[in-house]
Amino acid sequence: MKINHKSELPHDYFSERALIGSLMLNRRVFDDIGEVKIVPEDFYDKRFSIIFSVIFELQKNNMPVDYITVSSKLNTSAQLEQIGGNQFLTSIVDEHITDANAYGYAIIVKEQSTLRNIISTSLEIAKNGYDLEGSVKDYVSDVETKYFRITAQNKISKIASIYNLVKENIRDLEDTSRQVGEINGFSTGYHELDKILLGMQEGRLYIIGARPGMGKSALALNLAYNACKQSNLPVIFFSLEMTGKELSLRLLTSVAKIDNKRVKTKNFLDTDLRSLAKATTEVSKLPFYIDETSSISLMEVISICRKKKAEEGLGMVVIDYLQLMGVNKAIPREQQISEISRGLKAMAKDLGCPVITLSQLNRESESGVASKGGNRRPTSNNLRESGAIEQDADAIMLIYRDDYYNKDTKEPGVAEIIVTKNRSGEQGTAKLAWVGAYTSFENLQTR
Repeated sequence: MKINHKSELPHDYFSERALIGSLMLNRRVFDDIGEVKIVPEDFYDKRFSIIFSVIFELQKNNMPVDYITVSSKLNTSAQLEQIGGNQFLTSIVDEHITDANAYGYAIIVKEQSTLRNIISTSLEIAKNGYDLEGSVKDYVSDVETKYFRITAQNKISKIASIYNLVKENIRDLEDTSRQVGEINGFSTGYHELDKILLGMQEGRLYIIGARPGMGKSALALNLAYNACKQSNLPVIFFSLEMTGKELSLRLLTSVAKIDNKRVKTKNFLDTDLRSLAKATTEVSKLPFYIDETSSISLMEVISICRKKKAEEGLGMVVIDYLQLMGVNKAIPREQQISEISRGLKAMAKDLGCPVITLSQLNRESESGVASKGGNRRPTSNNLRESGAIEQDADAIMLIYRDDYYNKDTKEPGVAEIIVTKNRSGEQGTAKLAWVGAYTSFENLQTR
């Protein structure tokens, strides 16, 4: 493989030199450029990289930063001659008389460093591809991880003063477009759940957990449909287990309120076809998208969502379910889940929309005391690989249906949505009607 490229990788010598000069001229510059996240490796010229490392050490130890202290530190660490001696250091200081454009220099240095990173990573990826002997799927996952790391390193911190943030708070409080008691964000479509969650809010990560058969996919589908109907903004449902055809049929039977057994066997009642036609018209008008790619990776999800947001906007993202997402199998399972969970939370903030991800529960909720007829209600500890998921989630909803276990239950057809974590409000339990005939949840009072 032969790649044509320039003899030197992208860099800007004068911006690197000017940034170092600014840092030695005024120690406050270091704080001013903090959000750009400059590190020694961002400098192409090794001399500037060495000087920046010394400045960093001086700052960390709360020592003065100027020509004298930097020269002394370089001399002590036997690095002064590596940068060209005091003459080179003096030339930087003498020619630099202002730090006014330090932030701009830092941005240029970081951008050039990112370009070099992309080029070297791409060359490494190409080489590994030619020499690949293992799994292509693992190779692709490794490629995505490398590029995701570059993206994360290139993000600028979003720091804001309390003054500006409080002004935004007051504007929101003075906003008369919302009625008294009206929730913020999307309504779930369920009154009792809205009272607890206070709406599905932008930038938040919501976890729905349940044992198989409890209806976690159905609840996620209901929430996604309700959000799409309210906002008319695109909703993307990543279905890693069910096909798009299966999921769309489930949505149709839920909206039409038709027994899905009759639909599957085509044993329709006289009113079924009319209800189905009406539901088809209603559902087809909505910007509801289903991606049925199995083992889809985090980077693929992020790319698809960013593209959709740029084209049409984005209302909500649903992933069914977390443990089925494609991962880099070269790292431990706990770390895999941690990376996905953290990535989904970051994606929710970046996209500015609610992200719902489903998660399996372990068997502990059905063992021990539960197996002897005790309380089988799940807790956050029952989430598989729960540590990272619990930490990153803004809200956790666990589904429990007593009639699934007890035929003589006092509440047949009732589902408990147990909110075990909620950064926007209180914890609690919302009771909904579970209508198994069309695999859907409803408000109990409209049942």
